Amino acid sequence: MMLRCMASISQSIWFHQLLALLMRAVLIVYGEYHDQHNSVHYTDVDYHVLTDAARYVCNGGSPYERHTYRYTPLLAWLMIPNVLYNMAIGKIIFCALDCVAAAIIYKTHLIHGQTKHSAVKCSLLWLYNPIVIGISTRGSAESVVVTVVLLVYYLCQQNKVILTGIFLGVAIHLKIYPIIYSLPIYLSLEEECGKNWWERFYPTTARLKLALAAVFSFVALTWTCYILYGFDYIQESYLYHVTRVDTRHNFSIYFYLLYLSTDYSISGLGVAMLAPQAALVLAYGVVYGRRQHLLLAMFAQTVVFVTFNKVITSQYFVWYLVFVPLLCCRLSLSWCKSILLVVLWVLAQAAWLLPAYLFEFRGINVFVPIWLESVAFFCCNVGVLMSTISSYWAFLAAQRTHKEKTN
Repeated sequence: MMLRCMASISQSIWFHQLLALLMRAVLIVYGEYHDQHNSVHYTDVDYHVLTDAARYVCNGGSPYERHTYRYTPLLAWLMIPNVLYNMAIGKIIFCALDCVAAAIIYKTHLIHGQTKHSAVKCSLLWLYNPIVIGISTRGSAESVVVTVVLLVYYLCQQNKVILTGIFLGVAIHLKIYPIIYSLPIYLSLEEECGKNWWERFYPTTARLKLALAAVFSFVALTWTCYILYGFDYIQESYLYHVTRVDTRHNFSIYFYLLYLSTDYSISGLGVAMLAPQAALVLAYGVVYGRRQHLLLAMFAQTVVFVTFNKVITSQYFVWYLVFVPLLCCRLSLSWCKSILLVVLWVLAQAAWLLPAYLFEFRGINVFVPIWLESVAFFCCNVGVLMSTISSYWAFLAAQRTHKEKTN
């Protein structure tokens, strides 16, 4: 009886949320110890930026008085407990949001018709993902935006159009990139509008509600922040990211080109880099912008947005990894192929990190090896995406065949 009870508890989403939170708490404590005894810190430098910005807010100033603070003021406000109580509270908030994200993943699987056991297993891919754990316990705020993005998808699947729009606006305010989801979500609201291109994009009542709600929430938050902090907010939160160039901490395939062109003005370079990214994001949004395929659309858009971006850091990977626990039940992938794809993706990162370490900490000129590894990582991401898409359609084809046989 006791063994049966323990087995039941171990299959509960609450049990795994608590266990995952405990694991993260241990790493937060370790991180504090590590930072005090090592020159290379465990805590992300951006966490100190967020905390410093919160300190300026507590003193009645602007978070943008902190050099390199380039986020919405909401994150600085969220970090105020760091200043008032303890530096670790912000990390605890981020880790707690990981657990909230897992709960949304669990609930989403249930509305998709999965069993509770299957929903829990899929949620574990997020809760125990070492990259996700590392990002949150080091103090990166990515869990904030990805949790809101998950909520947007969940609400959309529940046909709560106005709430979907409101939280989509919030997500875009937090980070610019969720704006790419606007198109597939908009298109997914009316399945019958697909006879021709005009009808496909026709602004129905539901679509107008979505657009107005998203615009209202985004403008309300952005205008409030602008009133409080002026043009500094617009410059640092939005305009900076449009013009940002990073040639050091960068997985991007474009980084070496940007490094070599720092002393030159190459006409059309920015447009040439943006064009394939924008074209693919729009293409996936239009082609997969249907209710049944919305999850694939959002995943594919995010992968190409990150992979083809002119700046890529490890935090960006969380943006598309958050969709993997939702998508995994819709893929026709064997365990061997799944493990192979994961291993290839991890090895491609590790291969990039070695020359990057030699450059950052040893001062060795290894720009060409770093760029070659960036190319390899780019190819790996494209290959994984193509494999995922083909597995998705293979799964749907197998489902249709099974239904035809049973009927």
